[in-house]
Amino acid sequence: MCLNTTRSVTKIRPEASRVNAEPSTVSDSTDSPSHLVRGCPCYREFGEEKVCLNNDSVFPVNAISVDPSFFSQLDSRSLLEEFQSDNQSMCYLLMFLDREEGFCYCVSQNQQICINEKGVKVSEIDSALQFVTSSEKSRDGVLCSDCLYRYLRTLGESSEGFLTDDERQGIIATYVRELATNMAKQLSGYEGGGNPTEFNNHLWGYLREINRSRSHWASMILNLKKMKTEEDLIDLVDSYRTLARLESVFLFQVLSLDDPADETDPLSILRFMVGVSEKVITVNNAIRERTNSLVERDAIPDNIREMLAQHSEARKTTEYKFSNLVSALHNIDTHAA
Repeated sequence: MCLNTTRSVTKIRPEASRVNAEPSTVSDSTDSPSHLVRGCPCYREFGEEKVCLNNDSVFPVNAISVDPSFFSQLDSRSLLEEFQSDNQSMCYLLMFLDREEGFCYCVSQNQQICINEKGVKVSEIDSALQFVTSSEKSRDGVLCSDCLYRYLRTLGESSEGFLTDDERQGIIATYVRELATNMAKQLSGYEGGGNPTEFNNHLWGYLREINRSRSHWASMILNLKKMKTEEDLIDLVDSYRTLARLESVFLFQVLSLDDPADETDPLSILRFMVGVSEKVITVNNAIRERTNSLVERDAIPDNIREMLAQHSEARKTTEYKFSNLVSALHNIDTHAA
């Protein structure tokens, strides 16, 4: 059962008037896991009406998004009462993540956050944020409270008894499509609208570019072998060719998402994409190790060094994107098992 603390009458200090009109922004700190998250899965908007769904109720609220720097000293659940509003309908759009006990709390009302009679866990919010930031459109770090709620209702513990297996599988298929399509847009540099035909045509064009790149790497490997270049350098270039191949495999899989529903298995596609993403990360690690070793021995010719340097930044960006993707996919796979 989800228990909540009683309301106090402590007034919020004047500094809270420093608000940001943008809802649902994650705290900017990256040094350690954050205690504060701007946004709340229980906050919903229905036209002009703003409501709180905490404890499975529907309570009208007045919402403001408060600058997290105002709460810089809020690092313990015991301090929540000091920052609680005396207005029962006030919502700061701010969650406190109690990483000691593992549950989440509403800062403005000093209440535990509960969905479907279950306390929302910190681990669930961490997973939800990983997914939402990877799949949902964001602007200046702005996230979507409704997306957090949808994630928790679908893949969190509060989803138990709420969805049938078929319903959950259908939503998982939607999540996988959103993640994969968004990733494909980032990789290919697609900036068009939502026209599926336009996007698919763009993706096919980008795949042709990747295939030309693969041919370039293959030709380079043949030349290096003819020159009897040391194996480590050949392996390094071959790793770049492998990255291009894995990227094309991933994009072909994205294009296959348009196949008829009865010909695709969402969980199989999910796990296939996890495997490809993990392989990308493994190959990137190998590239990093081989490059460092060759540089230390001054074993990379200047012309090849310059050429690899041109690809290095793109490789690092791709690695970062796939790292985020594999984390999000793992979160879905864990709950789908």
